[in-house]
Amino acid sequence: MKNKNAHNKALKIKIEFGGFVMQHTVQMFCKLDSRYYSALFETLKQLSKSNHSKFYKEKDGSYHCNLLQENGLHLIMRHSENTEGIGYSALEIIMNPMRLLFQNEYLKLVSMKHCKDIYTAFKRAFVPIKNKFEKKRRNKEIKFRLHLLDSYSYKRIDFALNFCTEHIKQYMKLIKRADIPDGFQQFMRYHKSNRRYVSPEHSFYIFKTSRSQSKVDHVNLTINCYDKGEQLKENGLPCNDKNAKYTIRFEVQCRYNKVYRIIKDNGLNKQGFSQFLRDDIAKNLLHYYFKKTIGFGDYYTLSKAREIIQSKRMNALTRQALLSTLDLVNEKRGIWKVKETVSDKKEFDKRIKRLHELGINPVTIPISWGIDYLPSLFMV
Repeated sequence: MKNKNAHNKALKIKIEFGGFVMQHTVQMFCKLDSRYYSALFETLKQLSKSNHSKFYKEKDGSYHCNLLQENGLHLIMRHSENTEGIGYSALEIIMNPMRLLFQNEYLKLVSMKHCKDIYTAFKRAFVPIKNKFEKKRRNKEIKFRLHLLDSYSYKRIDFALNFCTEHIKQYMKLIKRADIPDGFQQFMRYHKSNRRYVSPEHSFYIFKTSRSQSKVDHVNLTINCYDKGEQLKENGLPCNDKNAKYTIRFEVQCRYNKVYRIIKDNGLNKQGFSQFLRDDIAKNLLHYYFKKTIGFGDYYTLSKAREIIQSKRMNALTRQALLSTLDLVNEKRGIWKVKETVSDKKEFDKRIKRLHELGINPVTIPISWGIDYLPSLFMV
């Protein structure tokens, strides 16, 4: 018999929409000529010293500046040159737009309604750097433009949604059994005590790589669905919002090649922050990758899912194929685990898709939980 109390609690899911589109992190860059680069480098170095802020060199040769860290802006001075003598000099910035507006806000996400305030806050954050830069006589002929957000191009954009539910622990266990699409691989960390690589405990974290012309593999796209409260705790980050411990974040991190594809497909400019806050861009992206991984089907116990399939009108062969797929996923404890063992992956993918179309998530709820239903997180 269905636990009505648990069923009602399971339905208490809030999705954080700001229109629809939401952003967590962006990484941007502004190319500089050698004179501009040197002038900015000296300005940041001197300001960092006088403000007792870190300015340090990383192993890759880039210089990192924490001068605006409290504003959610991590500055990187990067200079490189390839074997053909072609150089790249730029100021790169990793920006958390919500922290730019509210310094200790690690839970909420920005949307189009925050756009004007982000532009203003960005300009204001750069005032000390701009003033110091322009005071130097030798910089008089260099027009400072780094305080203007639309001066930058983009190499990474994270689109995300927050889901708030009392059943966060159960959902995360089910999500970790979701599908890993072709071309993606699971992110693994080395666990010292186990002496083996394991997936992160509180997240479903997968990524896709692409090969550059120089035959080097680069991460192109990352999908990370995680327990936000646990992530904040692990990183020692403050959060006064009581909803943090009930929040699941679904995040699609687009790196340079994917960002370029988004720009091309949507007729965007290479520069311009506000255009990436368009509702349709994020909606299509988040919808697509949620469907490819977690899926829109509701969660049931194995017996309840089988019962639903038995009640549907379909031919006997299709019914048996779907029932067998449910049994396999239940036995192996995950879609991606079954995928590693089946000989006909295309046929298996078709069955998974069909189950979702019937409103059934192939990942089933263990009987020991005492509930037989949890709705899909992505309610569209």
